[in-house]
Amino acid sequence: MHLVSHRGSLYAANGFWQDRRNVWYGGIDQYSGWGQVLRLSGPDEAWVVDLELGPRHLRTELLKSVTFTVDADGRPLPQPRTLLVAAAYDGGGSAVHMFVRNDDDGTWTRSGVIAGNTGVKGEDNSVRSAVVYQDRVTGEQRLHLSVGVLGVFTAGYDPLSPGQLRWSTQPEAGTQTETRILSMVEANGSLYLSGGTRVLRRVDGPSPHYVLVADMAGERDPSTGRTTFQAIGGIRGLSAIEGPVAGRQSLIFLWHPGRQSPGCVMRLDPQPDGSYARYREICLADLVSRHLGGAPIPFVLGAYNTFTPLQDPDSQGLHHVIGLEAFIASRPSGQSFHRLIAQGQETPNGGFYGGALYAVRDPTGHWRVGEVNGKYRADERGLVSIYTVALAPFARDGRSMVYVGGYDPNGKPSSDTAWVYGASLANLLSSAKQD
Repeated sequence: MHLVSHRGSLYAANGFWQDRRNVWYGGIDQYSGWGQVLRLSGPDEAWVVDLELGPRHLRTELLKSVTFTVDADGRPLPQPRTLLVAAAYDGGGSAVHMFVRNDDDGTWTRSGVIAGNTGVKGEDNSVRSAVVYQDRVTGEQRLHLSVGVLGVFTAGYDPLSPGQLRWSTQPEAGTQTETRILSMVEANGSLYLSGGTRVLRRVDGPSPHYVLVADMAGERDPSTGRTTFQAIGGIRGLSAIEGPVAGRQSLIFLWHPGRQSPGCVMRLDPQPDGSYARYREICLADLVSRHLGGAPIPFVLGAYNTFTPLQDPDSQGLHHVIGLEAFIASRPSGQSFHRLIAQGQETPNGGFYGGALYAVRDPTGHWRVGEVNGKYRADERGLVSIYTVALAPFARDGRSMVYVGGYDPNGKPSSDTAWVYGASLANLLSSAKQD
């Protein structure tokens, strides 16, 4: 679900959703099949398990390296403090936990975000985004963590608290949402979050609150029920990029309106009056269809976490990369694309493409599509989706390395399907073609 560079190593967040060895899906060992954090110390090393989250933590939903410069009481730290944090909700009791790594001895400490029953179930507790943000009015610096539909909980750096984090007991005002919060980003001196159809901006001060920036509700598919829309996510990957307004960042995200999703990339450009103008850059289903020889693509999901910025080593231009998955519709007659569907991902109406697709945005805003290891073949193991992309903290033969990872079960029984591939950064960018 995540790949993160931290203090010279690469870390991966692993999950066991739909894994048949997990007790929730028919397994018999109540202590295995729960979320993990893995570590890679170099390009020629083996991955090792760095953390086992333990029973009822099905997926490591968040993994991030965060840095504090101010403590929980507002005092500047003598030197910045960087922590690797992982988070998950307890699927049995619905508590929410964060795990913090001690880089001196390699141990992890569990920090309680919400203790006990949260009052909601399942993905309504999902923890998918975190940002260290400093209030522009009060100077207070806190880690902001999204917790499903419950809102944004915050923590200050406190070396005497478990995991060195002192948590708030209540979410920030105005952050409760109908659909789980999937993204947060700092842009233009403010903190933004996305939940379902909405993008909100934090108004700093002693009593911070959030105001509406954009709402895609008018483009949501009304026939898609709440549970399905929650899983699809609506707005995903909210990120800040250089836009058409000099000196100001634009916001960008991938929009999923419901069961039918052309995967449209939307951009919000800041206006002089403080509002944001909406602009559609491209609908990726069209690019994917051409890439796959005209396959009918009624649904694209992507930008699971963020638009990952990558500096082209040749042109030095800043590119952005997102992972994708694509549903191929069955046809009653004519050309069949069934050979492109991953084993185990079939449905009566088609199935998910077996390859690992990604889309690259160049500095001019043009998009192209690529795949891990080239076009998928029916005799290959299905990769299905790319959840995460990260630049490694180490190189091979003097060349920057980029790693990608993923697999989305899409509700289908699944075991031993998570994967990670590495390549040179130049290879990843050059392999994406304009179809």
